[in-house]
Amino acid sequence: MSRLSVLLTTEGTYPFHKGGVSTWCHVLTQQLPEVDFKIFAVVANPYLQQSYDLSPNIREVIKVPLWGTEDPAEFSWRFPFSKALRSKLNTTKSAIKGRFLPLFEQFLRMIVFADSDMVKLGQLLLALHEYFLDFDYHKTMTSRAVWSIFKQVALEQWQNQVTQLQVTVKELSEIMRLLYRLLISIHVPVPETNLSHSSAAAFCGLPCVIAKLQRGTPYLLTEHGINIREQYLNLNRSIESNFVRLFLYRLMGAIVRLNFHFADQISPVCEFNARWERWWGVPQEKIKVIYNGADPEKFHPTPPVQKDHPVVMNMGLIFPLKGQLDLIEAAAIVRDKIPNIEFRFYGHPSDEAYFAECEQCVQRHQLEKNINFAGFTSEPWRAYSESDVVVMSSISEGFPFAVIEAMLSGATIVSTDVGGVREAIADTGLLVRASRPTEMAAAIIKLLEMPEAECADYGRRALERSLKLFTQKTFLDAHLETYYRLLHQSQVQQLGQPTYVSV
Repeated sequence: MSRLSVLLTTEGTYPFHKGGVSTWCHVLTQQLPEVDFKIFAVVANPYLQQSYDLSPNIREVIKVPLWGTEDPAEFSWRFPFSKALRSKLNTTKSAIKGRFLPLFEQFLRMIVFADSDMVKLGQLLLALHEYFLDFDYHKTMTSRAVWSIFKQVALEQWQNQVTQLQVTVKELSEIMRLLYRLLISIHVPVPETNLSHSSAAAFCGLPCVIAKLQRGTPYLLTEHGINIREQYLNLNRSIESNFVRLFLYRLMGAIVRLNFHFADQISPVCEFNARWERWWGVPQEKIKVIYNGADPEKFHPTPPVQKDHPVVMNMGLIFPLKGQLDLIEAAAIVRDKIPNIEFRFYGHPSDEAYFAECEQCVQRHQLEKNINFAGFTSEPWRAYSESDVVVMSSISEGFPFAVIEAMLSGATIVSTDVGGVREAIADTGLLVRASRPTEMAAAIIKLLEMPEAECADYGRRALERSLKLFTQKTFLDAHLETYYRLLHQSQVQQLGQPTYVSV
């Protein structure tokens, strides 16, 4: 029997950035040596270096940069460059007008007017992809004809909804600029594998949709966080124009629905995510939760160390959705009650502007002696065990590895009640509402003032629960079983026979 091959698609994560999703990808690829993986990585720019040593069963890494080039041909799959030049020469005004514009206009209309016919939208996506395999992306998308039809459709949408406001050329240009970048991933050939697996219901899932439509390749979709919710939060923070936000809301929503429609199985990492998927109309029979898992051989309680002051620890990349600013505000309240408290923040800043806000907050509250930005640690299990309290301050989450790792390490945990954290912790830690520093501070103080044996009991119960539900073995077994089952179902369906495979 030939080896199973899987196309694993990522966006802004593996193997070029650290983080929870990247950890998930790395464990999956490293610990399933019987599976060959090809990585289709949608990234910010072409200059990123790999952050992981890849296992031998990763046969190929396809890097698709959305930014960092004037023209995607600068970092093209067409090699030698003569092929790229030939595609540019083939991209005439008549080819754009006759072959591309009808498809693009239909695609835009389905996006901006929120048409729910996902089969038709998927077919348009495939047709656009096949066009870009023959013709030049940059020359097409920057043509006057494409700009004209985009402007016409976009203005129709606005005039139908908010007639009292005027749309500027700057706003139209901003949308077209973003659309140009976001669709770059569909101009790249999709490698042929037995199965496709996307790490998000996002643009990185479009190659999986294309493979499903082109070749009938089974498609597994994993949802770590609620991608659409996080996109909405990010757009509200980063885009000022109502018109630009509205268009991007529609675009992101259509991309999510495409992924949901064409995926054969959607595996959220927690039941919390599944509620969102059902709200978006995903049938229950397509949803199967697969919890994240960590290695208990690596993450386990370590002997306590002698300290002359209490330590509160936070683990994770420093960026807005992780809520470190709220934890710093909470630290100021805890410091007033426990002056020698130390808060250790492990993790690199992935948003420099946000990290600067964190540093300013430390200075404003005069917390320089209490806050320790400790950076990366190669021994996170020790960091968990050595802390008196582990705090997760996220504003939005899926099913974070940091919580599982802390539980396996026997940590006493305070966390915001977001995503699947409640499913993970249950009654083995304290939960507070997100963006409530006062509540977070009260929970931390409660644990630090609790009798030592009573506090340690939280960690003991967390360890027991995590060993039962959230180990690496259960996580890997579930994925391998899913891969083979989806492949078998696809093969049976292609033969025109009924399926009798148990889920």
